[in-house]
Amino acid sequence: MSRLLHRVALAASGALGRAPSARPALRDLDALLTREALLLDPGGDEHRILFALVDAEDGRFQDALDALARIATGSPRPAGSSARLCAAAVCELLGRAEEADRWLANEPEDKCPLEDNSFQLALVTVTLGGAPGAVAGSQGRLAYAAFHFIDGCVRDGGMSAFRIIVTGLLKHAVKRRECSAWWPTPSASPAAPKFGPFFVVQSLQVLLSAVVLRALPLCGERVRAALRVVGRDLGRAVEGRDAPAVADLRLLQAFLAARGSYFEEALATYAEAAREDASDPRPRYLAHQLCVLAGWPDESDKWLAACKHLAAGSSLDEQVALRTLMDELAVAVALGGSALAFDDDDRFPVVMGKIVGAAGSRADAALVSALRDKNMPLAARLEARAARAFLHAGVWSALKDLKSKIGGAT
Repeated sequence: MSRLLHRVALAASGALGRAPSARPALRDLDALLTREALLLDPGGDEHRILFALVDAEDGRFQDALDALARIATGSPRPAGSSARLCAAAVCELLGRAEEADRWLANEPEDKCPLEDNSFQLALVTVTLGGAPGAVAGSQGRLAYAAFHFIDGCVRDGGMSAFRIIVTGLLKHAVKRRECSAWWPTPSASPAAPKFGPFFVVQSLQVLLSAVVLRALPLCGERVRAALRVVGRDLGRAVEGRDAPAVADLRLLQAFLAARGSYFEEALATYAEAAREDASDPRPRYLAHQLCVLAGWPDESDKWLAACKHLAAGSSLDEQVALRTLMDELAVAVALGGSALAFDDDDRFPVVMGKIVGAAGSRADAALVSALRDKNMPLAARLEARAARAFLHAGVWSALKDLKSKIGGAT
């Protein structure tokens, strides 16, 4: 578990009791696993299941299974049943079918695990943790689970018309991936409890990565594995005195740290890169961007003042490349769990403006790149063009609203 998650876990299990967690993922999971879902006492098995799923999302699957086993054997229903269903989902995506069947052995024969909120929740979190089964035959189940939560947000009125249209386009793309056999019907799909926006983002990430692209998302253990590889290559570059490679690898190392929610480590890496090359504006601008998104105003001002005179002499190509790096960092910090990016009260329009603009820019770039493929089928080309048009309209509208909030706050 990252240090950020560790601090949140301590807060949730200690004196703060039922206070919302600092990390949006935990806050949303906490809401999903309370009241109607588990009906457990605060601070008890409810949080133990929550922490087990956080371990699963972090790629610590055996730790998650061990924790769920303790809950399942020592707790009455509904906690014991929820823990068994979560454990079954973990085992299923790990390819341990017989173990998954044993977890389900004590459940009622007429109960379908896929229609249970706990089972669906575990499928999503385990996929984010990088379980290999997520892209090896379980796409239908994942689509069912992810759209269960997304559709619940639509029914609850938590999505704008723009988001509903984009979600519809995504749903169509998922159906083309031969997942329609698992599609929930209105009568068969149980109502999902209310939850926060970050978990909707995670569900969408599962759909895009595991179902549409057939690739594991960059989360949890996969981030740590990438950091280990980059650290190894960085050591070689330093030993070989390859200054350009050292600079680029440090920026990649900081990006991965931010994606994994290691924000302090990312800032320290940018600072080290800035010390090594006083003429490179990239680490200074990226450090400034990180501090804004993480909610560190004093640090952000310091970094902005340090880089302005350097950026003034950059070429147009260098400025475009820097803007791309800043956009990618904004998306990484948001997906890494910046609390400011998913504040329920929308109190940080500047941060949201940066993230919305960055996400829109990178999504548009991906669509433009896809449209360059001359072999793209006509139907897919029309869908990509429609998605790009909706993206432009939605992002423009969102940025306009955020700009008005920024103006109203000054």
